[in-house]
Amino acid sequence: MIICHFDCHWSYCQKKMDKKTVAKRAREIESKEQLLWLLNQMKHDDMADVDGNTNFHPFTMRHINYYCNPNNAFHRYKHFEIKKKTGGTRLITSPRNQSFMLILRYVNDILKALYTPSEFAMGFAEGRSVVTNASIHIGQNYIFNIDLKDFFSSIEQARVWKRLQLEPIGLKRPLASIIAGLCSMKVKDEEGKARYILPQGAPTSPIITNMICDTLDRRLAGLAKRFGLRYSRYADDISFSSMHNVYHAGGEFRTELIRIIESQGFKINTAKTRLQKVGGHQEVTGIVVSDKLNVTQRYVRDIRNILYIWDRYGYNTAFNKFYPKYRVEKGHVKKGDPDMVNVLDGKLLYLKMVKGEDDNTYRRLRCKFEKLAKKLQDKGNTTNRGVAFIETIPVLDFEKRNNTTINITTSKPEEVLWKKYCIENGEYLDGNLLIPHRYASFSLGGMAQLASVNKTLTSEEEKKKEILSISHCRDEKGKFFWLIHRSDKVMVPEKPHVDIDDLNNELDYLLIE
Repeated sequence: MIICHFDCHWSYCQKKMDKKTVAKRAREIESKEQLLWLLNQMKHDDMADVDGNTNFHPFTMRHINYYCNPNNAFHRYKHFEIKKKTGGTRLITSPRNQSFMLILRYVNDILKALYTPSEFAMGFAEGRSVVTNASIHIGQNYIFNIDLKDFFSSIEQARVWKRLQLEPIGLKRPLASIIAGLCSMKVKDEEGKARYILPQGAPTSPIITNMICDTLDRRLAGLAKRFGLRYSRYADDISFSSMHNVYHAGGEFRTELIRIIESQGFKINTAKTRLQKVGGHQEVTGIVVSDKLNVTQRYVRDIRNILYIWDRYGYNTAFNKFYPKYRVEKGHVKKGDPDMVNVLDGKLLYLKMVKGEDDNTYRRLRCKFEKLAKKLQDKGNTTNRGVAFIETIPVLDFEKRNNTTINITTSKPEEVLWKKYCIENGEYLDGNLLIPHRYASFSLGGMAQLASVNKTLTSEEEKKKEILSISHCRDEKGKFFWLIHRSDKVMVPEKPHVDIDDLNNELDYLLIE
């Protein structure tokens, strides 16, 4: 139980707080102590759902004091770039550690309890998505899309602080200051001047952008009504549509549109401004809207091709075709290999969301996927430790197929702290136990890969590639990994040899199917 040490009104909550209670508590907060109590109560409620609070560790005032100051940059956010589908890169900023991430997550829950986005905001709002956004613009002769330049970085801390105090949020000034600090980060402009902006990648940034854009949405919706248009906004992606064309450069609509957007502190990214006419390809937030909601042909084709290769030539070959393309589309890959099964499952769920559960294309692809995924659970290829051998390929064949070289090496000794009694002098000493580690390395899709080496493999055997195989395995937790071992130790039926020319011809046939 969380005990509050300042006001009896804030003593503790025996029941899990609902959104209405969270909102009420938040509007009453006047100090860091009260915010700390609320965050810990929310964390307490979450932990109770998971493990009965046995592992509950409350946030401290030290957390609040440190993280609410954007000048404390190092332990707050980390930065990385991802490739944009349209070219170039996008800077993503995410919380550096779990404590800060959790604080922002609960702050986000507080903001969601206080605020509901406008009816025109389709992104980051419960019950709304890219699908609901696109559905507004189905069957229109003209679709006009614009993009707001540097959307997140255009919103500064002072603006957030002011908005949090206004209705319907209505936070008191001290809490608004704390949350604005928590949700902002320090950057330097081209002139070296410090700015405090919303980080793109923080869990709190999306809902705050919707708050900031309330006035923008209201004025653009009014502009749309004046000209007989449909209007929606998904984050920084703004769409208008109509049966008539009012979108001429320099015309009354475009002139007023620019004036409204700039009056709200934003700028239009002219490079992404486009007018899509009936009879041509029409998309809104990546979804085709010509006469009904649909995904692009390429989206379906990519899923179908990977499933076909997986079925015909095996998981490894499919993964090797999937992985390089995934890296290009994603722009970055987190530690370890992506799980192709999970990625395909996600793509199919998106296809279902757009086309519907009863769509023939979705049902056919889902059925194929389920059959292939089920084969990965074959207990006949699973060890007593729960390791499943999906496919096994001789090392020499693997190298040839993937134009790579597998090298088995022993790492430099890793230093592991240990304690021992020194018999010589009877003193209790700290020392370093040196533990070498053997592993294999190779490249796949232009990305360095590591493989485990079976412990029974001797140093002499590891030099004889003709007797070795590499297996794609899955552990009992579902994590995929590579393993080097003697060919006679693991026997998994191998898929047919892949002829690249034949494979490409078959894929070309699929395109016109």
